[in-house]
Amino acid sequence: MLSLGGDFLRVGRLALLGLVAFVCGGCGEEGGYVKQLQFGTNDERVRAASFLGAQRDVRAIPHLRFALRDTFSELRAKAAWALGNMGYKESMRDIIPLLRDPHRRVRQQAAVALMQIEEPEAIGALELAGVAEKDEWVKGDMKRAAKYLQQFLGETDVGESTFR
Repeated sequence: MLSLGGDFLRVGRLALLGLVAFVCGGCGEEGGYVKQLQFGTNDERVRAASFLGAQRDVRAIPHLRFALRDTFSELRAKAAWALGNMGYKESMRDIIPLLRDPHRRVRQQAAVALMQIEEPEAIGALELAGVAEKDEWVKGDMKRAAKYLQQFLGETDVGESTFR
């Protein structure tokens, strides 16, 4: 029985490693997910953006910002989500134009990303986009994001303070 358990664990571990290698296409320390984001198929690029955002891999930020202008709408949506998940406020200027994207999923993810970044400077853009938005689902997310950001009005980031 013990032998069977050890073999089972070893096979399970190998299967898991194989699955990881398959999913990431051989990613390693050399930035495999970033390479997939840049050069993979559409599905691979979306998965790479999702992984990089979930891992909050800051090395991917310039590539995710570039992906916001991609022709594939699902990649634009996932890149916005990833940057929002990272809380990367410098990407706000790249995400705000997505509030007018022709694809509703991109507009919705842009609103959610701006909410996750938690910078009240996005309130005006969200409110303006919400007025023009025809899709009620997206409009609701824009309103929720703007309302959520109200709580941060008047706050100063610790990084912007002058502590000595």
